[in-house]
Amino acid sequence: MYLGRFKQSGFRNLAPLDLEFDPHVNVFLGENAQGKTNLLEAIYFLALSRSHRTSNDREMIAFGQDFASLAGRVHKQQLDLDLRIVISKKGKTAWVNRVEQARLSKYVGHLNAILFSPEDLELVKGAPSLRRRFMDLEFGQINPEYLYFASQYRQLLQQRNNYLKQLARGQASDRVLLGVLTDQVAAA
Repeated sequence: MYLGRFKQSGFRNLAPLDLEFDPHVNVFLGENAQGKTNLLEAIYFLALSRSHRTSNDREMIAFGQDFASLAGRVHKQQLDLDLRIVISKKGKTAWVNRVEQARLSKYVGHLNAILFSPEDLELVKGAPSLRRRFMDLEFGQINPEYLYFASQYRQLLQQRNNYLKQLARGQASDRVLLGVLTDQVAAA
């Protein structure tokens, strides 16, 4: 699998681009602060519908623009896919082969991308939760349903943990509810 063509407009400080990539190796050269990292971030966003640097999608829209548009042609074995994602102040919308995707989890996984940056040293040095989050993102590219179930699990676990804290502080006393929450976490 490789990204053969990439187009963008309105993304961070990048001028509108229409690039053709080599299927083997591509090298980006340039002075500091010229947009190399922003280009890689745009490709990563096209693949995963999220940034590796911020959780605020509006930060990706160039100053003075209403939206950012990213598009690419992905070559997979015997199949070519056209991907497109638009980031606006209202949110993001994604298409695969010109068909709008109702959920982003249906979009993610058509273009696999792994990005390592200096901040990723925390994967080795940091908390286990960072490693779990990284693995969740990678597995989510392989199986889009994984993202949905991982999200459900995290929500249930947070509810159960919050209830355990309430029990410890004496703010709750219903052990049956704790059993129900525990069963839901175990089943997820």
